[in-house]
Amino acid sequence: MSEQPFADPTVETRPELHLAVVREQVALPDIPALFDRAFPLIFAALGRAGLEPVAPPLGVSHGMPADTLDLSVAVPVAAPFADDGEVTGETLPGGRAATVLVRGSYDQLAAAYEHVFGWVATQGLVPTGVAWEQYLTEPAPGGDVARTETLVGVQLLD
Repeated sequence: MSEQPFADPTVETRPELHLAVVREQVALPDIPALFDRAFPLIFAALGRAGLEPVAPPLGVSHGMPADTLDLSVAVPVAAPFADDGEVTGETLPGGRAATVLVRGSYDQLAAAYEHVFGWVATQGLVPTGVAWEQYLTEPAPGGDVARTETLVGVQLLD
């Protein structure tokens, strides 16, 4: 019998979250390049606005992935963000979400999403079409990947 790599998700009620984002339709292999480009743009825009992040950054998926993904690279802020060039404001609605904590390499995230979506279906819950991953820790170059923590969430209809 093999051990399940992820715990069963938990359902929690999450508050509304204001975000500064760079949002694009991106091919799956190009996701890392989008993150590498977006974070400097977002942090520069936050600096110009005199704002600080209020929580760890996220990647927010809108709809189901196909050949491309509608993806927001996002940094949470305290209030709605005023657009600044490519960096725009977005709000992640509050409500119920199924979440699971992933420890280790980002290579596990696709399997974690499959696990959460499968669990949601077996529980008779309905996803809204918005899913996200929040990067709770940042892996240090040459650091211990096993200490990396990412929270994967799927928003649910009430």
